[in-house]
Amino acid sequence: MTSSAMTPAAQAALNRRNFLKSAGVLIVGFRIAGSDAAQAQFGHAPLPGAPPMDEVDSWIAIAADGSVIGYSGKEELGQGISAAQQQLVAEELSVPFDRVKLIYCDTALTPDQAYTSGSQSHPANFNHGNLAQAGATAREALFKLASQRLSVPVDQLTAADGVISAKSDASKKVTYGQLVGGKKLNVTLDKKAKRKNPREWTVLGKPIGRPDMALMATGHFEYVHNVRLPGMLHGRVVRPPRVGATLISVDEASVKDMPGVVKIVTRKNFVGVVAEKPWQAIQAAAKLKVSWTPGAGLPKQSEFYEYLRQQPSHDVKLLDSKDTHQTMATASTVLKSTFYHPYQMHGSVGSSCAVADVQSDRATIYSPTQGVWYQKTASAMITGLKAENVHVIFRRGSGCYGLNGADTVTYDAGVLSEAVGKP
Repeated sequence: MTSSAMTPAAQAALNRRNFLKSAGVLIVGFRIAGSDAAQAQFGHAPLPGAPPMDEVDSWIAIAADGSVIGYSGKEELGQGISAAQQQLVAEELSVPFDRVKLIYCDTALTPDQAYTSGSQSHPANFNHGNLAQAGATAREALFKLASQRLSVPVDQLTAADGVISAKSDASKKVTYGQLVGGKKLNVTLDKKAKRKNPREWTVLGKPIGRPDMALMATGHFEYVHNVRLPGMLHGRVVRPPRVGATLISVDEASVKDMPGVVKIVTRKNFVGVVAEKPWQAIQAAAKLKVSWTPGAGLPKQSEFYEYLRQQPSHDVKLLDSKDTHQTMATASTVLKSTFYHPYQMHGSVGSSCAVADVQSDRATIYSPTQGVWYQKTASAMITGLKAENVHVIFRRGSGCYGLNGADTVTYDAGVLSEAVGKP
């Protein structure tokens, strides 16, 4: 607002809350390109082979020593969700924070919770289902087992530090490890299992430092760039100079005398270099002579917004009050406005990277993807393997907000690995 407009606004105590309360209706519309973008973010059916969402053992495990493992399909991307989920499990099971280990986004171990995106991790795992409800269900199951072991009614038991004891006789006690002993609980998630009252929280919501922070600050944290496998080679992809360009030819002789070059990989319009060391791959990719068709290129900046509007897309309603048209019809004033904003490049601080070990019958992939289960099926399609033989393990990359090369670089690594038979 201008300074002249601010004065009457202040006099009227105008703020966002009061404006929305007094406005008749406010409609914000947007379009999402692609047919499944919204569904992928806000709801989906788990893919085949994923742990059952309605079983406690898919979310919680208790070891023989009483330590607790939490399994989550929502990954840590720098937003601190791993520490918060670790707190959640510790709180619901009444164990110390450092006695909980959280494993997230590993297709051999964790549930399929679609993508980690759209600020949906807290609604998914902290409200009325999934990890939170599994913790509450597990706690009640442990209390029932303890009641049978100690011959004490459930309502006369209490839990602390992974030990359940009788309220009236502290000598009557049993540890989680003694109750479960590393075995499965074999319990279905109970929607009626009571979550802990926030007034009773001792771990959740407290300012506990993130366990990964010291490792990141001292350079010991394993990002995907730091993953090393025995016999691992290094790859670099040669990209076309313009959008829409297709491959004409590759002159492999242009790099035949360069040190460390293992193989030049071509697959339709894909061109990549595999070498013994990263710098060798970078140098060879830069020197390799590749011919491309002219391609279509990018649209003119002056035509950019109209170009975007012409792309395939569909409208998505996230909320429908059912009475918008009626309310608009009674409004004394209808204000319509279209907003444009500049294109924002989501430039990561480091290169996109992934590690793939593709063999003839199976593959293990370390990826910064935001959806390991989707990466699993897509990588299976690209390599020709059965999806059940592709194992995807999340590793943090160089950035994630918006679009970066996390998934595509994973496909690159898979194609290169398949071509040489080595990671």
